[in-house]
Amino acid sequence: MTYTYRSATARDGEACARIVCAWSEETPWIEPVRDFDGVVAFWSGFLHNVPTSWVCVSDGDVVGFCAREDDNIGGLYLAKTARGQGVGKHLLNLAKEDRDWITVWAYALNDRARKFYRREGCLEISREIDERYGLEDVEHRWTRKK
Repeated sequence: MTYTYRSATARDGEACARIVCAWSEETPWIEPVRDFDGVVAFWSGFLHNVPTSWVCVSDGDVVGFCAREDDNIGGLYLAKTARGQGVGKHLLNLAKEDRDWITVWAYALNDRARKFYRREGCLEISREIDERYGLEDVEHRWTRKK
């Protein structure tokens, strides 16, 4: 499969929302997204306002995205078909490119994401409860080696 990467735009909001909603449907420990239009509006607005966001495209379809606001990853999601293909690593490397450090959150129950972030050099620095879902959220930090 061939992947290309480009800056995300507000027009990518619907494709990104589909990826997030699919993830919520396949994840047993989180409530599935019920308001698709609301998720589209959120990601469209986020991508419009945050110039440091990228998408991965394969065969004309967005299969992954990473949105970074300043030093914080606001979201890094992949379609199921793009997982294990190096897409997440590439998107995260784009987010790291011009930063000395970045922060990314992942739920404690999200073993796949937390393993990925650890493998990519992110260390756990704190935990807190996400009030929306009552889930433990883990803050990870990557720091550029000097």
